Amino acid sequence: MASIEERLKQLADENLEVDGQPIGKLLDPSKSLFDLGLSSLDIVAFGKVIAQEFNVPLTPEKGAEMRNIGDLIAYLEANAA
Repeated sequence: MASIEERLKQLADENLEVDGQPIGKLLDPSKSLFDLGLSSLDIVAFGKVIAQEFNVPLTPEKGAEMRNIGDLIAYLEANAA
């Protein structure tokens, strides 16, 4: 089974791009999605994809509490079904 980080990278490649390029390979636990050049609308939409994929509640407010991808990974490890 793929790790949560690997699954996030795959989801990012399937759903997000910056300057026409998928961003999965750019996901780094120490960076935020804003650091990669995504808009807040893209981030909210991606949060919905993550919530559905991992079957976790992920509100925009909860997402705002997470400072970087590492925080998201930790949240998913603790709450994913």
